[in-house]
Amino acid sequence: MASGQGPGPPREGCDDSPSEQQVAQDTEEVFRSFVFHLHQQEQGTQGAAASANPEMGNLSLEPNSVLSQVGQQLAIIGDDINRRYDTEFQNLLEQLQPTAGNAYELFTKIASSLFKSGISWGRVVALLGFGYRLALYVYQRGLTGFLGQVTCFLADIILHHCIARWIAQRGGWVAVLNLRNNPIAIVMTILGVVLLGQYMVQRFFRS
Repeated sequence: MASGQGPGPPREGCDDSPSEQQVAQDTEEVFRSFVFHLHQQEQGTQGAAASANPEMGNLSLEPNSVLSQVGQQLAIIGDDINRRYDTEFQNLLEQLQPTAGNAYELFTKIASSLFKSGISWGRVVALLGFGYRLALYVYQRGLTGFLGQVTCFLADIILHHCIARWIAQRGGWVAVLNLRNNPIAIVMTILGVVLLGQYMVQRFFRS
């Protein structure tokens, strides 16, 4: 795996240690940076054909912060699944019909399925990517301000599905920056993201 350690299945009864709480807290800044940079990449590569959300394009970030750099690195990795499976995820969201009222439940079900057999950086990126698509989908249907709710949903899921523990054991979100210096690791992570894109689409359409 990208971290050099194998994936581990999520465990029941996370004790929410201080380090895990910190990971969950950092998740919000990481996700905001991820969303901002992924949205910028979409706008740059697709132009007028890209779905626009001014809330994503006008996020207030600290560009020199480590967590902002983490989000940018994850967006570079996540752009692959976003480009390859944009249509499939759009169709999936059309089928699920997320609203402000049921979005948390749907997000939790996606996470439970995604991490059922283990945790890896590829799966984490896929979860962030789904959060991005979810926020964009709901915005396009007239609900503004939903991105903040998705950010909170994600931090909660990261903590209570023991993903925060897995990230904390690898040194926190900053461990993502090590991928930049490990070409094999980043290729494997991207491959994992693409395979997860196929898995998620197939699983939920079959459901």
